[in-house]
Amino acid sequence: MDAPHTHTAGRAGSAAAVGDRDQTSACLQQSAHYASFTVQTHANHAFPQPPPASLSAYAAMTGASPVELKFPLELAWQFKLMDKPKGQAEMLVSSAVVRSGKVYTGCKDGKFFCLDLVTGKELWKTEAKGAFDGAAAFAGDLVVAGCQDGFVYAWNADTGKEVWKFETQAEIHAAANVWTNPETKAQKIIIGSYDYSIYCLDAKTGVKEWAAETGYYINGGSAVGDGKVVFGGCDSVLHVHDVKTGKEERQIEVGAYIGNNVAIADGVIYVSHYGNRVGAYRIADGMKVWEYGEREFEYYAAPAIWDKGVYVGGRDKRFHAIDRVTGAQLWEFRARDRIDSSAVICAGKVAIFGCDDGYIYALDLKTGKEVWHNEIGAPVKTSPAIAGQYVIFGADDGVMYVFKNGK
Repeated sequence: MDAPHTHTAGRAGSAAAVGDRDQTSACLQQSAHYASFTVQTHANHAFPQPPPASLSAYAAMTGASPVELKFPLELAWQFKLMDKPKGQAEMLVSSAVVRSGKVYTGCKDGKFFCLDLVTGKELWKTEAKGAFDGAAAFAGDLVVAGCQDGFVYAWNADTGKEVWKFETQAEIHAAANVWTNPETKAQKIIIGSYDYSIYCLDAKTGVKEWAAETGYYINGGSAVGDGKVVFGGCDSVLHVHDVKTGKEERQIEVGAYIGNNVAIADGVIYVSHYGNRVGAYRIADGMKVWEYGEREFEYYAAPAIWDKGVYVGGRDKRFHAIDRVTGAQLWEFRARDRIDSSAVICAGKVAIFGCDDGYIYALDLKTGKEVWHNEIGAPVKTSPAIAGQYVIFGADDGVMYVFKNGK
């Protein structure tokens, strides 16, 4: 049996020191990657795309799904992924991703699971020496995820056999993303690290295609659109790079830590951040289109985009609907605690997300009125995975909850 390939990142300049983490605790959060069937937006209208190789978010990270949910959802099964350590306050599990009837997720204790979507039966698991915070992605027959031990791992999605791993110089909290070169059809893994760098790796081999250094930790996943890769960091900057070469094209100052994914739609970057604001910026020149912020509470959850709206939860205990063109508020919904879960928009009808109050909520996209809720009993920071008839959440009790469409 061939041994997996291991690659190591060389890096100019100083590596990120793990001991520096207290200086930027706002960026030491889970990277709640979208995990759903998705759509591509065009000209302020969304149209379904065939499910990509990954059922995680489309490369632009718009957080939309063509699946129509029927309420009330019914609990199909639950699976204990790990026990909560005493005093543990952070998220225990990463957002799940789904493909070919299998659910994949990582845990704070270093385990990575593959479960049967219908039954919840464990199909395989593997273990690393660090926590898995960011969601995985699919490329070919591989499932790929970053780990806090500094490695990017690629396993055979069916068997769990390690195919390759790539070593960065610090922890990885970010979700993985997959970009397909339109000319060669070759798939690339794009992922950020706490060594201040963003990496583009060949998906088949794990060999580094390019790397670009920034000014601080990269905590969230990267979005790809218009030939650019865009990501935020703990340096309070939106970074725009050429996705083929990694060459930096511009930096956009937003004034505060960016803890999660950004989204791209129609040449505009949408970002939420710790400066208590949601903003829209043009990719072409970096100009600010608008900025939204009603209260002095930060945003950790990533924005979702659908048609003429931007939808995002905040630490003000509210879920906000914002006009994509003007930045004006369309409506808001009040929960009982902060919302760190990045929502998914389903069939343009509902937004579904978790909350630290221990509930999962589904809201009517037009009115913001509650369509359905379910009490989990533990904070839900993960983004939902939407796969066919199933909705998957991980919670801070270390349990995966899988719901099925109502009849």
